[in-house]
Amino acid sequence: MTKRAEYMFALYSGSVADPGDRNPYAGSDSLVLAKLWMRGYQRMLRVRIETGPAMQTYRAARAEWDPPGRAS
Repeated sequence: MTKRAEYMFALYSGSVADPGDRNPYAGSDSLVLAKLWMRGYQRMLRVRIETGPAMQTYRAARAEWDPPGRAS
């Protein structure tokens, strides 16, 4: 496996991990792989939060509360 493929796999693995999963690259020889996995993991968390039902409820309530054209 090339280095590029290894890096892409670490990033992808983080993005498909479940909340609470441990970083499999933590404590390994490569800090780069651990950081790439964490970047993918943080992206996954951000996507889940932004697209989850709680955020949709919040945005719907906010749309009712804020008048149109008001800067937030």
